[in-house]
Order: sequence, then C-alpha cells, then structure tokens
Amino acid sequence: MKMKSLLGIVLSLSILQSCQNDETNIIQNEVNNKGITFSSIIDDAQNSRAYDTSWEANDVIGVFMLANNSDKNVLATNIPYATSKGDGYFVSKNSPIYYPEDNSAVDFIAYYPYSETISDYKNYPIDLSNQTKQNAIDLMTAVNLTNRQLASPQGNLQFKHLLAKLVLNLKSTSGSSLKGIKASISGLQVKGTANLSDGTITPSGEATTFSLFINEEATQAEAILLPQDLSGKLKIKLEQNGQSKEIETEISGNIEQGSKYIYNVNVNYQGGEITTDPEAKYTKWFETPVITESQLNQSNIKYVTHYTGITYDEAPLNGIEIRNYSMLYDTNLKIAYWVSYPLCGWYLEGNIGRTEDWGYDPKIATNLQANLKKAPSGYSRGHQIPSGDRQRKDCDMNNQTFYYTNMTPQLQNGLNGAIWAQLEGAVRGWSSGIDTLYVVTGAMPTTVTDKQIQYAKDNNGKNIAIPKYYFKALARKVGGNYQTIAFKLDHKAYSDTQYMKYAISVSELENMTGFTFFPSLPSEVKKTLNTSQWN
Repeated sequence: MKMKSLLGIVLSLSILQSCQNDETNIIQNEVNNKGITFSSIIDDAQNSRAYDTSWEANDVIGVFMLANNSDKNVLATNIPYATSKGDGYFVSKNSPIYYPEDNSAVDFIAYYPYSETISDYKNYPIDLSNQTKQNAIDLMTAVNLTNRQLASPQGNLQFKHLLAKLVLNLKSTSGSSLKGIKASISGLQVKGTANLSDGTITPSGEATTFSLFINEEATQAEAILLPQDLSGKLKIKLEQNGQSKEIETEISGNIEQGSKYIYNVNVNYQGGEITTDPEAKYTKWFETPVITESQLNQSNIKYVTHYTGITYDEAPLNGIEIRNYSMLYDTNLKIAYWVSYPLCGWYLEGNIGRTEDWGYDPKIATNLQANLKKAPSGYSRGHQIPSGDRQRKDCDMNNQTFYYTNMTPQLQNGLNGAIWAQLEGAVRGWSSGIDTLYVVTGAMPTTVTDKQIQYAKDNNGKNIAIPKYYFKALARKVGGNYQTIAFKLDHKAYSDTQYMKYAISVSELENMTGFTFFPSLPSEVKKTLNTSQWN
C-alpha cells in the first residue's frame, strides 16, 4: 500500500490562512522525504526511566501503525525510531512510516526499549531477572495517537510505565561506607508478557530471588518489578560481609502497575552487625526530608505541618487542603532543624507584606517553645521560611511564618539583613517561570567537628540554641529534568553578599547535616552542582 508522510509541525495560528496554506504545502513536500516523525513526553508519575523524564541521545523506540480501530490490520510492524539528540524527537532509523495514500485514519502503538525481535505487539516478552541495566527493562508504551490522518496536527507520544519501580535509599549512620552491600527480593515472579496496546501484564513462571541494582556509591538500590499479587508484605534482604538484615516494606496486596515505591533506610554496620533505622510514617511531600523512626520516637522531636486553610478545587487533588510548610522542631533546643515548603506564584500573589503577627505555634505546647516576643540580646529573630515567600491575603499563610517555632537567634548585620536576605530574594526569583520550586531551609546547632551547643536567652530566660550554620536545599524541574543546588552559610557576619560563593551540592549538604533531602531524586541529580543553571 502506498503511503504519504505526516506533517511534522504545528503552524502558528497567528499566520494568515493564505500564507498558512502555502507554508503547509512547502513543509509537506519537505517532510514527505522523511516520513512520519514523532515528538514525545514521558509520564513523570514514576520517574523510573533514568530517574528522570527525559530521553538519552540515541534512545530507540519501536512503532506499530494499525488501521483505525483495527487490532488485526497492521500497516507497519516494529519500525525503529531514534532520538539522536535525546530531545524526544523521533525519526525513523531506516524505513520511515507513511500515511495511507487513501487518507484513511490510523492508530499508533509505540514502546520502549526497542527490540528487533518483536513482531506481535500483543505478546511482548518480559524478563526482569537481571536488574543491572534499569533502562533496558523499564517497559513503557504510548498509545494515545489514534484516528490520525495526514492533516492531523502533530501530537506527542505520551509514554507511560507498564511495570513498577522500587527505590531503596541507603544512608550510613556509622560513617563507614556501605560499598559491597547487597540487596535482594525473594518470592516474586520476574517473567511474563505485555500487551502493548492495552497495557495488560501477564506474569508467568515460578517466583524467584533476584538482586537489586546497587549504584556505585552504595546509596541507592533499585529494581523494576512485575505487577502481581502478593501473599504478604514485600520484604527486602540486605547483606554485607556475611551479615544480613531483612526489611519489611508497606507494599502489600499487590504491586501496582506504574507505581513508584520509595523507601529510605539508615544503615549502621559496626562490629559485624547490620542494624537499620527505617523511615517513619508521616505525612510527606516531595520537599520533605526523610524522618526516621528513631527520630520521631524521641519525645523532644516534633514534626509539624501548617496548612493554608484553602483547598484544591481541581482534580486530582480536589478537596485536599493546600500545605503551607512543614518543620522538624526540637523542643529541647527550641529551634527547628529544618523547614520545608513549596514555592510558586500562587503563594506570592497578593503582596500582603509583613503581618508582624508574632506568636506561639498553636501545634506545639507553649512551654516547649521559646518566647520570642522580642529578639534575644544581640540577635534578630531570623525566619526560616521567609515572610516574603508567603504573600497571599486570603489566608493566614503569612501570619504562620511569624510563629516562634520558625525563628532562630540570627545575627542581623552581615547575615540576616545582608547576604541571607539576598539569598532569600534569589530563591523567590528562581521560582519564577517554573511550576514549583521546592525549598528546605535549616539551622544546625552543631557541626561535624564542633558538638558544643551554644545558647541565647529568650524573653523568659530559657535557653534557645544558637545555630552554627544555616542552609538551603533547592530542587526544581526545568524542561523535564530536575536541577538541585544547596547553600551553607556559617553563622557569622559577612562582608559581601555573593551567596553563590557558598553554593554546594545537595549531596554535600546531606553529608554535613545527616539529613536526606528530596529522597525521590537520585543521588546523581543531588551530586550535581551547576551554578550556571541558577544565574
């Protein structure tokens, strides 16, 4: 059957119709020599492919073309398409696909990763027994381009994950490297077939034991999982130097298609014994640092979330109250170790200014907080989440930034009113033009080499810890990729306001503080420090 190719771009609606028709003819003649081309996006619900939602240079997909609403009339079978620049624009590697000359409508089925042995799109073989190359087994399909004709505007192939992803973030609490650690799962099926058109997964074969992929730094273990029913809770076995420890996850009932499961575990390997401190159960968001069970079991540690009083009015979050910020507060030290929050234009609308509504945090007993009606002698009351980051007038979000729990004793000259204020302004600027900037601001009363805590006095004469340094950890998504950066400023007066001199990677900040930031991001992203992205 003779074919014609797809018009590869969408013309601007602002062009006059006569010019548009001329332009269309020119482009059609040009693209006819190349055949159908595709742009694409990856659904970021799972973020498992290469841990982001972008393609890599020379990635290859397979494409089937079928007559519209026909699962038997296959017009093109498993044609390889590649994105040479990794930008998601796919062009045929050898034999391009063309539209039918009779202009009949067609449907497309695309999948990744490409295999030249696939001839039946309803019977794609799956084998997850070898986890060493995650992107080689992370099956994705795109079936959204249906009822297409030559005149149809170009649409994105919308790829979705057909399998599930497990990520285990490992953090050593003893200071020793975890290199050499192994992780495995028993009792799961790893083989099956997939129907690429409707996404049905059919497991087959016996349940087995398989090893997770461990990254070079031994900070993350990963596995692609076959969706299937479970008889109990999924368990992961850790092994190092002949010692083992079993971790029980909360995954039960079944492994859901397209899901991403993230678990954070502190591992202590000393004296030939492995002990673990798993992540606690708490309400968390993308920006929330990991809180372990041992931390929340301490009576002086309080995890608090403040909400705006406004609810989402659109799916899929319709009816859910919008968060303001969360914090990890120490009632002994009377300061928060960190305050985490999202930042976008919605929070900045209204320009309410400063409400100056200083007061106790209603979610923590008054006697467990510092009285900061006035600043401690020699210091200002330094916000962790700035008043300037919460400017809406239709709720109390700005008032909540004036809770005493959000304050620390902070030097005003040369820090709070200088370089720190400049950094806070830059953070607001970095939230512009993107969906959301995720922020963690913190204050540490000790360092790796100085464990002696110093105190100021509150208005009641009670001790309040003086931070030895302040930090910020930031993450944002730009063009499908996550960017991260962190800052660490010692608690001193600075003679300059060049905050970029104090930029570090998020991974470096994790090593300094002992906290795990943005646990859903891979270590590779958090290790990267590219200040040019933030200028």
